[in-house]
Amino acid sequence: MVRKVTIKDVAALAQTSVTTVSLILNNKGDRFSAATIARVKAARERLQYEPDYFAQNMINKETKTIAVLVPDINNPFFSQFIQGVEEIAYQFDFIPLIYSAGVHNQKVDHYLKELVRRNVDGFILAVPHLQKTTLDSYLQKRQIPFILLDQSDKQHVGDEITVADTQGGELAARYLIEQGHHKVGIVLPQQRAWNIEQRSIGYQAAMLRAQLPVADDWQITTPLTKLGGYQVAQQVIDSGVTAVFAVNDELAIGLIRGLCELRVRVPEDISVIGYDNIDWCEYITPKLTTIKQPIFELGQEATRLLLNRIADPTIAPQQKVLSIELVERESVQVIHH
Repeated sequence: MVRKVTIKDVAALAQTSVTTVSLILNNKGDRFSAATIARVKAARERLQYEPDYFAQNMINKETKTIAVLVPDINNPFFSQFIQGVEEIAYQFDFIPLIYSAGVHNQKVDHYLKELVRRNVDGFILAVPHLQKTTLDSYLQKRQIPFILLDQSDKQHVGDEITVADTQGGELAARYLIEQGHHKVGIVLPQQRAWNIEQRSIGYQAAMLRAQLPVADDWQITTPLTKLGGYQVAQQVIDSGVTAVFAVNDELAIGLIRGLCELRVRVPEDISVIGYDNIDWCEYITPKLTTIKQPIFELGQEATRLLLNRIADPTIAPQQKVLSIELVERESVQVIHH
């Protein structure tokens, strides 16, 4: 096996000390003469010396890595979000490390502890229900930059990025009401992250404004997955609603599949609107009408805010709200009274 070239070899060839070589190669060699710098660089070239990443990290105290924690990488929402993160990280020479924290956050503590130990420069946390004590003990105490995404309960502890979710929920329900639906149900999880709760509040507000009732059995709870949507199809039929707002597209897609198997036509019998605008919306029958979140931009903006904070820890807290829009497709029917 070929022996790995070390910094000592470079120092020997350049006839100088290891410290001098280290400083010059880490661009901290201003105090050395041009001749010394040239000699060190020539020696490095000749030996094709690659600095050891971790040793360099000890000197620079910067790993150029950021950690991204999401609940579930399988959810197409997060795949799109991560692409946004990668795009900005790549532009600034940062490497994103992506982790699924588990639906019940079972891995959050483990990852935070280990990643802090590995000197990650900052965190993007898109997991719901993070304990304030967790953030304090791992990140704030050590002054490690982090950014919370709208999945997290509002902590207002610093940099934060949210989507206009209340407005989004209201827009979804209002659209169904404008199409002539008076019995409008909602499908959502029992345990709700902050952003999902906002969508529910928006739905309630639209129904109230239109002076429409919200019957108890119009509010159907189920896990926030395709399977969750699929499993409540019968419940949706039994509730007697003519339209349903599913608080994310995965729920909507599962629900449409379930209704279809029970011989209920969408939108002729029951209309369905989703939320997110994941790319699957275009590939199901009928194509899904939904509220579009700027998912890719959410990833980009979160990364931008985090890199700003890493570059200058003293800047004022950054708060950013992204807007939503309705995308009309084929899953909602007009009702003429």
